[in-house]
Amino acid sequence: MKRDYFDEPGCSFNFDFQPLLDKEVELVDIFFELTRYLKSHFYINRGVLVLRDPDTERLAAVSTWHNGNTRDGLAINLPSESSLFVRVVEGGRVYTEDFCETFSGNFFERKLLLDESSQSFVLNPLRHEGKVVGLLGYSSEEPTAFSVFEEGILEHVTGGLAQVIHQNFPQ
Repeated sequence: MKRDYFDEPGCSFNFDFQPLLDKEVELVDIFFELTRYLKSHFYINRGVLVLRDPDTERLAAVSTWHNGNTRDGLAINLPSESSLFVRVVEGGRVYTEDFCETFSGNFFERKLLLDESSQSFVLNPLRHEGKVVGLLGYSSEEPTAFSVFEEGILEHVTGGLAQVIHQNFPQ
């Protein structure tokens, strides 16, 4: 971790989505801004934003981030076979891994989330009113970079992003 204040009781993050919404910023740009913000606190090398279709429940990768390089305009429907992403959505809980060599997802998920130098990753469900509307995934070259995510440290932020998705970007 980059900051010392993670050890403080009740530590959490606050990212204000409203200024971006006021400017009518696209969802992928909100993802990029959020990722830049989180990168100032965590060692993040890669990121992916995945949305869940409310009708079919299929998952689609809509944007990626790699060391500051962004890619939007994606609409990659992800296969559900051998899918770690689907398991995380169904379980509704944050998933972290500190040994990427045995990644238990499928080929497409691995390509979206990891590269050859990845040491750890996190998949964080985006929940709105009890339903998972998407996933936020990050990987790092640092081992155990995301262990505090399981403690709910980003719950406020991911809940805010899920609300933004639900209210402003109908799928």
